[in-house]
Amino acid sequence: MTDDATRMTDDATPTADGAAPAADGAAPMPAVQSASLTPEQRAAAFAGRPPVDRSAALRAGRTPVPRRVVVWIAVAFVVIGLGGVAVEHYFGNIGVPTTATSTTLSPTAATAAPPTPAAPPVPQVVAPLDAFIGLKSIGTAAAPDIALTGQSGAPWSLHAQAGKVVVLTFYSTGCTDICPVLGQELRQAASLLGPKAADVEFAVVNTDPHATAVSPAPPALTVPGLDAVPGTRFLTGPLPQLNATWIAYGVTVTIGGSPPRQSHNDILYFVDPQGRLRSSALPFANEDGQGGYTLPAQQITRFAQGIARTAASLTNGP
Repeated sequence: MTDDATRMTDDATPTADGAAPAADGAAPMPAVQSASLTPEQRAAAFAGRPPVDRSAALRAGRTPVPRRVVVWIAVAFVVIGLGGVAVEHYFGNIGVPTTATSTTLSPTAATAAPPTPAAPPVPQVVAPLDAFIGLKSIGTAAAPDIALTGQSGAPWSLHAQAGKVVVLTFYSTGCTDICPVLGQELRQAASLLGPKAADVEFAVVNTDPHATAVSPAPPALTVPGLDAVPGTRFLTGPLPQLNATWIAYGVTVTIGGSPPRQSHNDILYFVDPQGRLRSSALPFANEDGQGGYTLPAQQITRFAQGIARTAASLTNGP
């Protein structure tokens, strides 16, 4: 190398304090620090510094709020709230009528139960009249003859009633069976017949084997009021004659119980003016625990209508 190059190199060598000497008498350049520290240098730089307690520093720097300030803030909020209510009260209803309308509630109306909805009407199913009385056509065979004694003591026979319609039925002398119901039906039927009642005979055959004597006013007639109906006969007689009549018309009489009671099946027949057994019906009633028989008045009247209509139809027959 040349001497000039050697000199340039020597001149660029930094001095002891880190500053490079200036060339040709110029001011020296500042030293450039290293961008990184060795671990030993970093430890030496932070050695002797105590650790910083950041929480304590924050507590030390917090400024307490005086209690009086908190109270005044709370009072301010209350005053502002009350003031808003007052303003709303006095100025919020501007333009609204001032007349107040009050509603009075009646205690009775408040506690009254809602009306119970009425049940829909149930249509009544009414059986035809013939079905209601159990009317059954028998035919045109001659009716078995009957020879017994009426309540007046005069003999009575079925054959002697030629030219009349005979309504024939069976119940006891003492009216202790279906008599109270069937007797009323016969009485009403006679009334419903009107002028045709003169062509109809109502005959009741005794069914009580323990009470066969003739009586002018047996309960069988007086209890249901049949004693006042013209053309009504209560027939009785010796037991053999009664028994023959029961058998001829299919009536079964049963004696039993304590005290002894008699029971029988209920039947009603229609005999035409020619003495022919034309039809039958089935009387009915409700029996209670004491052996009494009843039926609603409406049903009694309806059964009487069936008797009257059937009897009237036979008076017009051949």
